Amino acid sequence: MKILEQIEKIADLGQTTLDLQREINVFEAGHLWNLLTSRYDIIEMIQISHNFANDAELKLVLNSILKYIEQQVAQLEEISDKYGIPLPKKPPAGSKTANNLEVITDEYIFKRVFSGIQIYLYIYSSALVQTTSAKLREKLLSLFLDEINAFDNLLLYGQLKGWINEPPAYRV
Repeated sequence: MKILEQIEKIADLGQTTLDLQREINVFEAGHLWNLLTSRYDIIEMIQISHNFANDAELKLVLNSILKYIEQQVAQLEEISDKYGIPLPKKPPAGSKTANNLEVITDEYIFKRVFSGIQIYLYIYSSALVQTTSAKLREKLLSLFLDEINAFDNLLLYGQLKGWINEPPAYRV
């Protein structure tokens, strides 16, 4: 697949955005837009959740996830710009709140972020299945593997904190 990606990159030299738009299909453009939209949503959710987190480790984890997601957003925006795909509305630069709601616990925050990562794995796998462009598929695969690593790290953190609902043993 790397060879096809390199051949496509060489062929892209000197092509206009209009030329490049002919290389991808409507599903691929839609997936890129959906990936960005969902990433923008989770950025805003993490920024808001960070205000309510009490656990210092959780705040570090949230900052780490936010940095990782912002790196992915930059890559997705670069791909979208290359193909002339309009970018969705970006989230606010930050979110500060003066209220501290006691119902928003650290475990609740973790579970919202964790479920967002779980859902994003499905979004990536769907995008990969419907992408025919070798270079776009290679980029999505790289982002998907990063997402799997992020999921695995977050799962381990949640297990350490006791925030993952473990199913009962099969045999008792």
